[in-house]
Amino acid sequence: MIRQETDATTGALRAELNAFFATRPDLSGVDLAAHSTLADGTVRAFRSGSIPGGTEVCNEIRRVLDQARAGEILQQTRNGAAVLTDVLPTGQPVKRVRKAGTFYQTTTAKRIADVLNFCVENSAIGVITADFGAGKTEGVNAWRRAHAGDADSLVIEFDQFSSRNIIDFVCLLGHHFGVERAGGSANGGYLFRELCDRLRKSPCLLIFDQCERVSLRILDLIRQIHDRTHEAGVGVVLLAAPILATRMMTSRASDLGALTSRVGLWAMLSGVSKSEMASIVKAEGFTDIEEAGFDLWHKSTGGSMRRLMRALDLLKAKHAGKRITEKTIAGVAGHLWGMSLNV
Repeated sequence: MIRQETDATTGALRAELNAFFATRPDLSGVDLAAHSTLADGTVRAFRSGSIPGGTEVCNEIRRVLDQARAGEILQQTRNGAAVLTDVLPTGQPVKRVRKAGTFYQTTTAKRIADVLNFCVENSAIGVITADFGAGKTEGVNAWRRAHAGDADSLVIEFDQFSSRNIIDFVCLLGHHFGVERAGGSANGGYLFRELCDRLRKSPCLLIFDQCERVSLRILDLIRQIHDRTHEAGVGVVLLAAPILATRMMTSRASDLGALTSRVGLWAMLSGVSKSEMASIVKAEGFTDIEEAGFDLWHKSTGGSMRRLMRALDLLKAKHAGKRITEKTIAGVAGHLWGMSLNV
């Protein structure tokens, strides 16, 4: 039997949560969920009373609500700037705050947004493939920030356990919707049906990352979840390395074919183009670059936004104000990526 909190307990917490939001019109359930293990849709469903509120859900909401009230997170803003204190909760002074990286709206990011918008609007399945570091995750994060108030979404990043164990996957996904694990693997069917029921009540866009590592059984389960929930408004997006598209289009496995036939939109991306890289490098303050050095730099990054930004960080720290040559880039490639470039 799944242990749930009593109606009195969940009702009191729900009233407390809604009262807090009434005093903070600048916040939404999306902001609260970002500091918890819960999905945006779970917080919204709990606030409206459409889910009963299991022990884990209540504990997470209580924890984050108490932190927000204490000012540890979600501080009040003034003119768009966060109000920060000059000491940590422990009383220690703040020595350094790491600057968030700049997000660039590349063709890759725009195409990712197109797929996400399509899947939200049509409750469809989309597949986005690109090499590691091309900017898939950052593109998704940017889209979620831009649509925080009008599109509920959840990102699940597969690991070695959830990508292979069907029960671990169902439990991981179900946890975000208040479905608590009951018993062992024999109850997998119950967990699956309960998850689908919760999704129909609180539909959202399910975004699965690192799908190139996922087993056939779990990919087929994702298809089955979509089959049972898309009419309620649930969309699915799969993020992966290019090998996933190859598997889906060439596999003779009937289960994988069932998923492939349901894909509404494909986006096979190549990463940062040479012209986009030139614009980014200029925006980051680097203008004195040898043409041959830039060509080598673009070739060595291979379209990877991650490699490009890390190279920029290193150059700012060690080569600021100096001319960038082939030798400079060869040094960066050897230091960051273990590449030996002959120049």
